[in-house]
Amino acid sequence: MGMITERFFTDVIWEGHRYPVNAAFNHVLLIQKLYRDERLSSQDKVEQALEILLKRPRQCRRMRAEKRIGLLEQIFSEQISMPQKPPVKGSSQPLVDFELDGEYIYASFLKDYGIDLIEEQGRLHWKRFIALFQGLSDETKIRQVMHIRGMEIPAPTKYNQKEIQNIMELKSYYALPVSGGGGQEGLDRLFKTLEGMAG
Repeated sequence: MGMITERFFTDVIWEGHRYPVNAAFNHVLLIQKLYRDERLSSQDKVEQALEILLKRPRQCRRMRAEKRIGLLEQIFSEQISMPQKPPVKGSSQPLVDFELDGEYIYASFLKDYGIDLIEEQGRLHWKRFIALFQGLSDETKIRQVMHIRGMEIPAPTKYNQKEIQNIMELKSYYALPVSGGGGQEGLDRLFKTLEGMAG
């Protein structure tokens, strides 16, 4: 990734212009929530995403729609996108939802790093947030919850009924709701990858 060896820039150069960007983790998560909102048109999502990410959003207010999309794709490519980890074997369901698991993530960052994520809103860059998230220890609450969600239920035998019952109860307790949607237009596909980055 080169995170600790390369200089970290938060400005994006696109079509000869410099755009100062604030891709703080809470901004990116707000955009993810925005992209789940089926009441908004694709154009509205792009406009609002740029309002959130750009330090000077008026720079792009007179741009044509396709130019805005291009700028957002460039910001995503440089400031948000990270290499995907392979999915956990045997698990087709997501193991984490940054919004629904917010309390577990908050407690985990505080436990492992002493970082108060509320105080870091607007400051901690998305890529740094993800790097820290991926480095959380197995003793943190979010890692324990992810482990439970990813557990396989063993084949039943006459000796393991209690174990199976315990696993099923834990999985039920920590289960994420099944999300609908799909088929959204525009840049929606870009933000569907966010949770996959946390692997």
